[in-house]
Amino acid sequence: MTPADLAPHPEGGRFREVFRSARTLRGAGPAGGDRSACTHIYFHLAAGESSRWHRVTSDEVWNLYRGALRLWVWDEGEEDGPISIDLTADEGRFCHVVPAGVWQAAEPLSGETLVGCTVAPGFDFADFTMLHEGDPAADRLSILHADLARLLAPAGSKD
Repeated sequence: MTPADLAPHPEGGRFREVFRSARTLRGAGPAGGDRSACTHIYFHLAAGESSRWHRVTSDEVWNLYRGALRLWVWDEGEEDGPISIDLTADEGRFCHVVPAGVWQAAEPLSGETLVGCTVAPGFDFADFTMLHEGDPAADRLSILHADLARLLAPAGSKD
């Protein structure tokens, strides 16, 4: 797997979907439509790149394949602000589950990182929301953890 095998992702980095379940779940999609039971992508970040703040409406499992990754998660209902989870071979931590609807962002700890992201029910861009500069939640994030504002999507950019 090389970066050339992947397409740009709106949140940053590059990706390729490698699995979409043929099995569908009735009523699990937007407006009660059907949804694939599960999807899986390869997701690559080069040194210095980041996955900007975003959320999806399904649970997402991040699996580390290469490199080391800092995953930021933020449940807006929590008063303490975002927390970080480092996925590294050195610490023996290779996966983390981000619950549905929780904001997430990521960045390599050093060098490039390759992860797999499994979403169930399956991912659909209709359920994907980026956190943009100027959004009320972005303003709150900037107050709670000012240095993480660098991971916000620019105001007016497309999801």
